[in-house]
Amino acid sequence: MGVVLVVLAGGIVGLVLLGDRAVSDAGAEERNCCWEKGVTPVGLGERIGIRMPEEATDRRAAVKRNSRYSTGLLAFTLAEGTANAYLSRMVPEDTRMIANIAPKPDAYKGDAPFTRLGLTEPETITSDLRKTSLCPEDTGTPEGRRLRSCVDIYAHDFAPGRTRIYIRSS
Repeated sequence: MGVVLVVLAGGIVGLVLLGDRAVSDAGAEERNCCWEKGVTPVGLGERIGIRMPEEATDRRAAVKRNSRYSTGLLAFTLAEGTANAYLSRMVPEDTRMIANIAPKPDAYKGDAPFTRLGLTEPETITSDLRKTSLCPEDTGTPEGRRLRSCVDIYAHDFAPGRTRIYIRSS
């Protein structure tokens, strides 16, 4: 009887380990799957209704598709003053960009991570970050009127006088 219980317990442990590996492999496959090729910052900007200022540098873009929707990632860097002026044309006056009061330093595992672009996830940044969300129907600002999809906007003052704008569209 004891041998039967040991064999049964060993079989259960083996199935659990195989199941954990399958879930882990599926998660890794999902994170690496379905990224569009040839996506450019200007092309993605046009697709989601975001115009980048000419002064924008370090422009990066990616799009991930899955069975239900696509997520676009767009990032660029501006001088702090230019970034503030740009954001004031995007974000309505009655909408405040808020600080990241609940950063998730190690917990963020989004479906379409900015790490794909070689950047830190904005959700994990603990200081000098502002964020808001906008949808086309929510804003009548000069830049906001151009939106074709809802976006999360993050502004990170990552160096003196430099701001990185992160945009995730869905």
